[in-house]
Amino acid sequence: MNMRLLIVTAAIVYTANCAIKCVQGTNGTAEATACATASETKCSGPKFVEYTGLSTGVNYACGACAGETGGVTCQECTGTDTTTGCNKAVDTGADFKCHKYTYDTETKAFKKADALETCKRLKDTAIKCNMPKTNATQTTYTSTSGCGACKTADTETHCEACTTDSCNKSSAIRVAVLLAPLLAVLVNLI
Repeated sequence: MNMRLLIVTAAIVYTANCAIKCVQGTNGTAEATACATASETKCSGPKFVEYTGLSTGVNYACGACAGETGGVTCQECTGTDTTTGCNKAVDTGADFKCHKYTYDTETKAFKKADALETCKRLKDTAIKCNMPKTNATQTTYTSTSGCGACKTADTETHCEACTTDSCNKSSAIRVAVLLAPLLAVLVNLI
């Protein structure tokens, strides 16, 4: 019985003095290493923002997020003694592209940008792009990249979403494509 008590006590003392392991530095796929301070309980790292990607300027580290970055550009987790580290890089899916729209105050209409935006996503997140509907205004359509789903209030009335790479082309272009065959038939009839 005394031997069991000695073993349990030794295990408790050892566990209490073990440092947690966190991924540290700029490489989120690196193996987790022991934190310098045995009293540390948290690991931190850059926050992944859906359709935008990893926040910049935040390293993987032992300890809580610095200052007021927690939940904004940095995320925390409870550390363990495993070699993977609770703050390892998240699994991401393949990037995709969407068209970005900006509001032209002179024409009072949205204009599609020439270049496509690169959208980032997590491994299990579906591809989604959005675009303004013809009745959208500067205040009713507020997407800044075209990446991701419509904001709830925008859905149905001022924003349209689609689910394939580069799918958010202008409604006017889609109407023209649909009307082209009809126009061809009318020209042949005349």
